[in-house]
Amino acid sequence: MHAIEQANGQLGAALARLLPRILTQASRDPNSATAGSFDRDWWHYRIRDFPSAILQQAAWTVLLAAELPEFAAEREALTRLAADGARFWNARAIRFGAFEEYYPWERGYPVAAFSARAILKLVEAGAVPAADVRAGMAVAAEQLLRRFEPEAANQQVAGLAALALIRKFFPEFVPAAELAGQAARTLALQHAEGWYMEYGGPDLAYLSVTLDALWDLADVTGESRYRESAGRALRFLQLQVAALGASAGMVNARNTDYILPYGIARFLRDGNREEQGAAASLFTTLYGRLDAADHFLHAIDDRYLCHYVGHSLVRAWSLVRQLAAEALPAPAAPTPGERLLAGAGQVVRLGGADEISALLALQKGGVCCARLGDKRCADFGWIVRRGAAQFVTHWWGGDWAWRQAADGSWIVTGHLVPHSETISSPVKHLALRAASLLLGDKMAPWLKSVLIFKKRQSPLGFERQIAFADRRLIVRDAIHGLRPDMVVLPAPRASKRHVSSADSFHREDLGLARGVGVERAARREGTAFRAETIYSFDGSP
Repeated sequence: MHAIEQANGQLGAALARLLPRILTQASRDPNSATAGSFDRDWWHYRIRDFPSAILQQAAWTVLLAAELPEFAAEREALTRLAADGARFWNARAIRFGAFEEYYPWERGYPVAAFSARAILKLVEAGAVPAADVRAGMAVAAEQLLRRFEPEAANQQVAGLAALALIRKFFPEFVPAAELAGQAARTLALQHAEGWYMEYGGPDLAYLSVTLDALWDLADVTGESRYRESAGRALRFLQLQVAALGASAGMVNARNTDYILPYGIARFLRDGNREEQGAAASLFTTLYGRLDAADHFLHAIDDRYLCHYVGHSLVRAWSLVRQLAAEALPAPAAPTPGERLLAGAGQVVRLGGADEISALLALQKGGVCCARLGDKRCADFGWIVRRGAAQFVTHWWGGDWAWRQAADGSWIVTGHLVPHSETISSPVKHLALRAASLLLGDKMAPWLKSVLIFKKRQSPLGFERQIAFADRRLIVRDAIHGLRPDMVVLPAPRASKRHVSSADSFHREDLGLARGVGVERAARREGTAFRAETIYSFDGSP
């Protein structure tokens, strides 16, 4: 059996087990006022005082999942539930303050973008009449047309796909000129290296979300520019995944671990020869070991299964299942070597059969991950603590500068970023609700500045040198400007930069080296701290 077929067989089996989890999130009683809601925390547990509309994407997943052999007999019931989900979405979309995801009266861009796109896919499939969601689509179109999301491009591309679909069914809501203007601005968010902007840099999970939406745009508009953009994104994905044999994880700008399959799988059918080989390599690498306990799919929570993950999984499985075995391409790996992706602020090292492969995030304080066969290690820098205050090297952005030394090593310099935790409380949520009632979508930039973006640097200077020698990774660090009451600690995998879809369990949470010898020598001299860490892939340093 072809490796792609084997991977897809594992994916189908996993989906049959995951669908009951998704269905559990749905209000399935057709006689309930909450029928069709996929926010179990709202309709069942009643621990949230509003339903998160972004979860209505699960209605699309439920409809698609009717193709699973295990649920084929329930196709009619699944279609009815999907239609209930669309009508519930419409009822919420026309309320004051729609669309809501994190707090009431939010008018959130991503929730409008992703949910409108999913609901119109139900209309496109004939599961629900367009008239049943017309009113909601008028609200969605108004919000998506007057706003633009340049910092999180996956949301903007999804929003563009939603607008294109709204224009297909309700052309009076989306003028052609406005759609064209948004399209030009959106495609300009793609870097020449192939990635789209995600909070200051590339993130593979969100790039795969973008890839799914680019194919939807290509399908609904028939325009080749979306297909071409998807091809550039595919090549970037392949290079990154080839280095680690997995997603980039904490080397990503947004700290995510998963990669969605649908946009990749489309190239198996609709790509040129080179793209088909790259897609085959990606699909088998990412989904060919679903039986492993530490596969990223098993760590994705129910919220994100109801979000964009679920429908991408089912769409990919369905597409690959329809491909003839003799037409499936052979995987094609990129050429070994070391590449600087200056725009991404990364070094990608693709080793040969007996050489270390690695990803270095120069724009994230030099955090790095490396592998050789099944041996893996990661280094996430340092945390300096002074009482409750923390200062971290593991932070995307800041003032990091880098250069390559004459000996081929990479040197990163900059300053540690100060961090203090924001803990939820009833008082804070009351204040948030009051502010959101008055300000709506104007709250989002301020919340991002609190939880995600930090423009301040501390006086603590940092320098990291990363070198490869034989089968060893050598990391030399220096921190300057320490006070006597400061404590320097090795950083765990966790990032202080908040991203909702990140922080799924990963084996690195329990240990940063597997099968790799680690030797660290550290010393502190006055206001300076120095350390040398040697990672030996021979098993001992």
